[in-house]
Amino acid sequence: MRKIFLFLTTLAATSLFAQSNVLSFFTGTYEGVTYCLPDTRIEITVDAACISRTPGEFNRYAERYLRIDNAITSANSYWEITGASVATNGKPNAEKSFTIKFSNNSACNVKLAEGGIIEGINISGNEEKAQEMPAAASRREKADATRYFTEEMLQATSTAKLAELAAKEIYTIRESKFAITRGEADNMPHDGVSMQLILKELDEQERALTELFTGRTDTVYYSERYLIEPEAGKNMDKEIIFRFSRKLGFVEKDDLAGEPVYCTLRDLKTVYIPAPEEAEKKKAAKKEGVRYNIPGKASLQLSTRSRKLFDGEISVAQFGATEMLSRDLLGKKANARILFDTATGGIISIEK
Repeated sequence: MRKIFLFLTTLAATSLFAQSNVLSFFTGTYEGVTYCLPDTRIEITVDAACISRTPGEFNRYAERYLRIDNAITSANSYWEITGASVATNGKPNAEKSFTIKFSNNSACNVKLAEGGIIEGINISGNEEKAQEMPAAASRREKADATRYFTEEMLQATSTAKLAELAAKEIYTIRESKFAITRGEADNMPHDGVSMQLILKELDEQERALTELFTGRTDTVYYSERYLIEPEAGKNMDKEIIFRFSRKLGFVEKDDLAGEPVYCTLRDLKTVYIPAPEEAEKKKAAKKEGVRYNIPGKASLQLSTRSRKLFDGEISVAQFGATEMLSRDLLGKKANARILFDTATGGIISIEK
């Protein structure tokens, strides 16, 4: 995230401006730096898996030779939601823009996040919050079972005979693994590392040959993100944010091929919101100071018709109020370090 650092050095005592130990904060255009407070956006990440099932060449012989009665007999695929998570980020609110007017004999380091959202005052760069990166989806490579065919297997003239020989080879591999783990093999590995490598190779051979009977299941993971921008004074009641199909996966919210996924967002009214007249009086009484948000709490549920995907509380700037810190916190005698939450505009910490 792009950061902007601004530093005001101490001015000479002979400056033409009046002496001051405090920074003043005004709405308007002055010599200084303008910042804004954010509105909160809710980012919903939904994880899903596409599961593909492919029958093995010898699925008809799975029970006869390996006593496996649940072998895959026909190709099919389906999707399922594996989880959901919620995060918040900030969007600059142009109606909550303020200017820090620089004054004499004071020093101030103002740190802004992307879009001009205030992130901190007198904080150091090492306090930057790390961004979590989503894990990349992985697919298991398909093993080529023919690599492990013996000469006798390659010369087999029927599928039934080949299946019988493949089953015998599986049992031979298992016997070799048992002998190594019990220390009874004729040619035991010289050390633990060699043993692990050999056992890993034998496991791969067994898996590749066994899948000829049981079939193969492949799972590929996907994630989709949906952005919600709450409005002050408005709740969401089971609004459809997308649909999900067992056959198609993620589909648009107006695509009836999928089951609706609902979002419910309710303001818990945890912050007192003054009437407009009261707010204007308060604003007139305090003209100088650091503006910040007191975010309100909201309950958020994400669900399908039969399953709840997420249920929790989050902080939302639009459900709260804007307040002001005393300018004395940034005077020369008490130059405070203030860290803001860029998603809500709330104060995380204040240190003198």
